[in-house]
Amino acid sequence: MQTFPQNPAKPMAQPTRERASRYTPHLAKLATFIEHHRHIAKSGVDQDHDIIEVRRTDADIAFHLGISMAALEQCFAELICRNVIRLRSANQIEILSSLQLAELARQRG
Repeated sequence: MQTFPQNPAKPMAQPTRERASRYTPHLAKLATFIEHHRHIAKSGVDQDHDIIEVRRTDADIAFHLGISMAALEQCFAELICRNVIRLRSANQIEILSSLQLAELARQRG
């Protein structure tokens, strides 16, 4: 039997610190991966908004980073929620905040 929240318009609870800290090392790995692809694709134009193309599946990215698919999905969701990135298509990621991305890449949990 499926139950529904009493107020469906009420926002879901934010992740706890414990859950967020559990993914911090994975978030740093993903941020570093995205930064690396940004630097490879950089055409010399200094912009805060960059669109990079990653020709890998999510499974390939998770394997490359040494994390589970669930962790990868959680990290992508966290970066989107923080307005660091936006997924434009299956292979394109728009970087909305290079500064926040760099900060996250430096974190090691």
